[in-house]
Amino acid sequence: MLRGAPPPFDLLNTLKEEKLQVDQWRDKETTRDAVRVTIWDFLWSDKTWLPADIYMEDDVAQKAEDIFRHVFRAYPTVPSPYYEAVVA
Repeated sequence: MLRGAPPPFDLLNTLKEEKLQVDQWRDKETTRDAVRVTIWDFLWSDKTWLPADIYMEDDVAQKAEDIFRHVFRAYPTVPSPYYEAVVA
C-alpha cells in the first residue's frame, strides 16, 4: 500500500491487494460481499474517509454502492483491463 496516499487510493490498493486477487471474484458471492464490506467499513471509518458526524448512514450506503459498482465494472481482474486500455 502506498504510504501517505490519499484515502481513495488506500481503499483501491487494499481491494487490489486482498479481495480482487481472488480468481473470478465477481462470480463468487462471498468475495463480492467481502468487497462490499471493505468499501463500507472504509467509508464509515473516521480515520480513513467520511466523517460520521457529517454523513448519514444512507449517504454512506449510497456512496459505498456507487464505489462497488465502479470496482465491479472496472476490475474484473487485476490489473484492470479497462484502465490498461485507457492508458495504452
